[in-house]
Amino acid sequence: MGTFIFRLILKLFKKRLEKPEFNVEIYNKETGYAFNSKILFTTEDEKESFHLIFKNGVVEINKGDIPDPTVKLIFKSDKDLGKLYRINPQDQLVMLLKNRMRYEGNMVDVMKFSFLTGLVLQNHRKKFQKRFNKSERPDLLDFEDYIHHNKRNSVERNLKNKSISYQVDEAKHLKDPYLGDYGLKDFDRLSYLKYRLFNTQGEVCTERAKLITDYCREHGFLNEDGNKDSPVLRQGKIINHILTNKKPIIHNFHLIPGSTTTKEKGVLLFPETGAILLWPELYTIDQRELNPYSITQKDIDILNYEVFPYWSSRNIREYCRKVNNNPLCQQMDEVWVLYFMWKTTAISHTIPNFQMVLEKGLKSIIDEATEKQKNTKDKEDFYSSLILALQGILNYANNLSKEASRQANEISNDSSKYLIDRKKELNNISKICKKIPASPTESLHEALISIWITFLCLHHENMNAGLSLGRLDQLLQPYFEMDIKKAKNEIERKEIIKNSIDLTGEFLLNAADHLPCVPDAGNYLFGGASATQAATIGGVDEKGNNAVTDMTYIILKTVEMLGLRDPNFNARYHPEKNSNEFLERLVEVNINTSATPSIHNDELMIEALTIQEFPVSAARTWAATGCVEPSICGKHYGHTNCMLLNTVAPMEMVLNNGYHPVISEIKRIGPETGNLDSFQTYEEFLNAYKEQLHFLDDKSVEYNNMLGEIHQKLKPTPLLSSLIDGPLEKGIDLVNGGAIYNTSGVALVGLTDVIDSLNVIKKLVYDQKVINLKDLNKFVKNNFESEEGRKIHQLINNIPKFGSNDPDTIKIAQDLIDFLYDDFLSYEHYRGGKYLVGFWSMSNHVAFGTLSGALPSGRKAFKPFTPGLTPAPNDKDELIQNIHSVASLDAKKMPNNLAFNIKLVPNQFDTHDETLNHFRTYVKSYFDLGGMQMQFNVVDSGTLKDAMNNPMDYSWLLVRISGYSAYFVDLNKDMQLELIERTEYATH
Repeated sequence: MGTFIFRLILKLFKKRLEKPEFNVEIYNKETGYAFNSKILFTTEDEKESFHLIFKNGVVEINKGDIPDPTVKLIFKSDKDLGKLYRINPQDQLVMLLKNRMRYEGNMVDVMKFSFLTGLVLQNHRKKFQKRFNKSERPDLLDFEDYIHHNKRNSVERNLKNKSISYQVDEAKHLKDPYLGDYGLKDFDRLSYLKYRLFNTQGEVCTERAKLITDYCREHGFLNEDGNKDSPVLRQGKIINHILTNKKPIIHNFHLIPGSTTTKEKGVLLFPETGAILLWPELYTIDQRELNPYSITQKDIDILNYEVFPYWSSRNIREYCRKVNNNPLCQQMDEVWVLYFMWKTTAISHTIPNFQMVLEKGLKSIIDEATEKQKNTKDKEDFYSSLILALQGILNYANNLSKEASRQANEISNDSSKYLIDRKKELNNISKICKKIPASPTESLHEALISIWITFLCLHHENMNAGLSLGRLDQLLQPYFEMDIKKAKNEIERKEIIKNSIDLTGEFLLNAADHLPCVPDAGNYLFGGASATQAATIGGVDEKGNNAVTDMTYIILKTVEMLGLRDPNFNARYHPEKNSNEFLERLVEVNINTSATPSIHNDELMIEALTIQEFPVSAARTWAATGCVEPSICGKHYGHTNCMLLNTVAPMEMVLNNGYHPVISEIKRIGPETGNLDSFQTYEEFLNAYKEQLHFLDDKSVEYNNMLGEIHQKLKPTPLLSSLIDGPLEKGIDLVNGGAIYNTSGVALVGLTDVIDSLNVIKKLVYDQKVINLKDLNKFVKNNFESEEGRKIHQLINNIPKFGSNDPDTIKIAQDLIDFLYDDFLSYEHYRGGKYLVGFWSMSNHVAFGTLSGALPSGRKAFKPFTPGLTPAPNDKDELIQNIHSVASLDAKKMPNNLAFNIKLVPNQFDTHDETLNHFRTYVKSYFDLGGMQMQFNVVDSGTLKDAMNNPMDYSWLLVRISGYSAYFVDLNKDMQLELIERTEYATH
C-alpha cells in the first residue's frame, strides 16, 4: 500500500516539475545545468522496484528495474520505501544513517532528489520565505552600550582561583604565575567579544564556495573542462584567486583583524568535498533542532543554482567512485556503521610551521621558492603554485591594512573617547598588516596577527577540520619577552601582562569565528564538534628542558576565563621536568571550565613517538592535532584522523557469519568465518573475530589510499605545503609525500565494548559453559528482552568488565591492541608512510553505537559505545581500578594516542586546596603507573539533566566528549544521555 501511494505521489511530483517555477531546478538554460539522472528505487528483497529518469528537464516514471542507474536507493522494506515521500530531507538522511535506506551510486543525486522532494512536495521555499520575513534577529549591544549597561555578568562565571607568590618552571616575569587576581571582569573587550560570540547564531557563508566556483567555471577545473594546468599549479591559482578577492573584514573593536568568513560566526563551505551534502536542507537548515544555521535566499540561490550543480560530479567522493568503478571499500564507508573516512571531506589534521612564519616572514619563503624555481625547471609548476598561494595571503593582509585605514578615516576627531581610542587602534592595525605576515615579527600583537592571518587563509585551502595551532606558548613566549623588556617600571610591567592576556584572549575568540559545514545527519555523527583546532602548552623543549613559560600560564588564564570549546586545549605534563604547581594549575583550569584542558604524559608520548622512528629531538616538539593525536610541529604530515573505525562491527559480523544485521540480512559484508556452533574453543572464536576485524582494516586502508590518490589528482595543497618543512626543499607537495615525516592516523572506536563482549563469551560460553554461543547470540539479537534473556543479562552483569582491574580483561585488551597495532603497521599508505593507531572516538562512539545492535557485553541495542579507551559505565566505585586498568596497557602501542575520560565531581565538603590535591594525585598516580592521557568532565549528572531540560540557561556549559570539548546544549539527545550515564565519581 505504501509503495502504491508513493508511486502516485511521484506522478504528482513529475507533474509539478513540469511547471516553469520548478522545472528550472532540473533544467536551467541560464546556467546550462541539467539534472540528468536515472534513479532506481527498490526493496532489499527486490520485490518492489520502479525508477525515475531525469533528462534535459523531462521526467519519466516507470515500474521495474533499469540498466545502469546513476544511483540505486535500496530500502529495508516496502514500508520504508513508502515513507520516503512523507518525511523531510533531514529525516531521509537519518534513514540513510540507520540503514533503513542505503544507496549505490552518486550520493549527490540522492541529495538533489531529496532537495527536490522537499521543494516540490512540501513547499519548503514558501515556508522558508514566510519564516524569513517574520524572523527578527536579536539586537546585540554595541561595545559602548554593553559597558554602559554593565552586562559583564552575562558572560562572567564564578571561578575558584588559587594564587602563589613565587616563580615556578620557566615563568620568569609573573609574580603570581597562576594570575589568580585576574578575572573576565578586568577585561572589557574580552567580556564584550565573548558576549557577542555566545549570542550570535552561525550563518552559512557562500563567499569561498562562490569564489572557487566562479574561477573554475571560467578556467575549468579538470582537464576535460579545458584546464590544462597541472593539478598543483591549478590549485595555486585557485587559492590565490580566493584570498586576493576575499572580503577584508575587521569586526568592531577587534584588535586582531581578519575574519574566516563574511559573517561574525560563519559556516565555511567546501563544495569540492563535503559541503554539497547540505543540498537537501538549504530551506530547512535554519530550523533544524541541532546546530541550526541561518541562511539568506540569495545564498540559497548561489548554492542551488551555481555552486552545487557545478561540483556534483567533480567532488572528491564522486570522482573516486568513477575512477575506481564504485569499489566495495567505498560502498562499505557509505553504510556509515563500519568506518568513517575523513578524506571525503578534509585532510587538515596537521600543524603548520608557524614558528617559521613568525621568524622569517612569508616574503622570505617566497624568495626561497623563487630561487628554487630558477634552478629546478622540472619543478617549475610546484614552486609557481607555492608563490601564488603565499602571495594570496600577502594580498589579503594588504587588503586588511587598507580596510583598517578606511575605518580609521571614518572616525572624526570629535567622536567619543571609545571611538578616538579605536581610531588609534585601527591605524596601528593598518601599520602592522603592511608589515606582517610578510616580514619577521617583533611583538606579541604582531605575532598573534601573523598567526591568525596565516591560519584563517589556510582554512580557505582545506576544510576547517582539525588544522591545529601547535605549541602556542612556545610560539608566543619570545614576543612576550620582547614586550616585557620594554617595561620601565612595575606599572608598565603589569600593563604589559594584562595586555598580553587581553590579546591572547581575543586570539582565542577569533579562532572560534568559524564553524565546519555539518549536514544534519552529521549532527548524529559529530554533534557539537567545532573545527577541533587543537592548541598545546607545556612539556619540554627540543633539548628536553622545561618548556613551561610565562605564556603557558597566560594562555591558561585566558582558557579559564573564556571557557571556549575551540581551540581544543591540550597540556603536556612531563613528570620529571615540569613543576607540581603546573599540574595543580592544569587541574584548577579543568575544574573551572569543567572540561579543558586534556592532560598528556609528555615523557610517555615522546617515548611512543621515538619507537615510530621519529628522532627524539623531533618527538619532543609534538603537539596535539584535532583531538588528542600527536604531530611533530611544522615537519609532519600525519593526517592523524584519516579514519574512525568501528571495532564493534566485526563482533556483530562474526556472530552473524559475515553479515551485519543492521546493514543487511541479505547481503554479506565480511568473510564467512563459520556458524557459531563451529567454534569449539574461545581461541577459535577470537581468531574469527580477528579475521573480520582484519577485513575491515584492509578495506578502510584501501579506501583511504584511493582517496589520497584522488587528492593528488584533484586537490594538492600548495599553501599548506609552503608552511611545512620538506615540500619546499624537495619540490614535492604534501599530498605526494613532501613532508619530512609522513604517517596516517587511525582512530579505533568501541574497543572497550569488544573487550567486555569477548570476556563474557570466554567466561560464560567456554570456561563456565553456562550457555552455548548460539543461544547467547539469540538473546543478544532479542536485546535480552525475554524472561530468560533478562536472567542471562543479569549473569553478564556479574562478569568482570574492563576497568575492574580484572587480569583477564586486561589480557584481552592488550592482545587486541597488539593485533590492531601490528595489522595497521603492516600497510603502507599512499604517501609512503605508516598507519599509526590510537584509541579515541570523537563522538563516533555514540554514532556507531546508536546504529548497532545489542552485544554479548550486555550493552543494549542502539545504545552508545563507551568513548575512547574508557571503561564502560557502572554503579561501582572503581575509579582507582579504572586508573590501574587503563595505565596497565602498553601506551607505546598507541602512537596516535588514546582518550581516557573520567567524570569526577569535587566533594562538597572539601576545600579548594583539597580538591586540587585530589585531582592532581589522580593524574600523577595514573602517569606514574604508565598512563598516557587523561581528561575530566567536572560536572555532575544533575546539572546535565537540568541543562537538557533548560538549554537556554546553559549555553556556556562545556563538556568533554572523547578527545574534544563541546557545548552540552549543542549535542544530540543520544550524546547528552551518554554523558549523563557515564559513571560519576566523587573525589576522596
